[in-house]
Amino acid sequence: MAPDQCVPEVAHFIIRQHFEAPSMWAIFPLQDLLALKEGYTKRPAAEETINDPTNPKHYWRYRVHVTLESLLKDNELKTSIKNLVRWSGRSFPHEDSQVEASPVSASSVAEAVSDKKIAGAADKIRLPSESNGVQPRDRVAVR
Repeated sequence: MAPDQCVPEVAHFIIRQHFEAPSMWAIFPLQDLLALKEGYTKRPAAEETINDPTNPKHYWRYRVHVTLESLLKDNELKTSIKNLVRWSGRSFPHEDSQVEASPVSASSVAEAVSDKKIAGAADKIRLPSESNGVQPRDRVAVR
């Protein structure tokens, strides 16, 4: 069973795992990136549903509840996403000197689980070491 709420620490941890995956692409729905900031996660989950195939009148009607202008001004969210990209080594050219340490660690997620901020998460979230175990590899620019 999924947690009742996806707190930003859990969203960050999951998104970071996807960034660190050895796959060529890491693609995220906007809702997942917005979940990195608590202010954007106040809507009920039902309002975040993109499509409900069981309902013929609910066809791809999702609308983002945040304006583009407010997202452009949100330096905290932009920095969080930028650091995830840089920290994972997916940015090109590499900007290692500007990378901040990942602010969310396995221990902070474990703490959120133990504090019962995440209902049922202990059964769902595996707490790996700080790295996901994937060896870094040389990145190649695609032109």
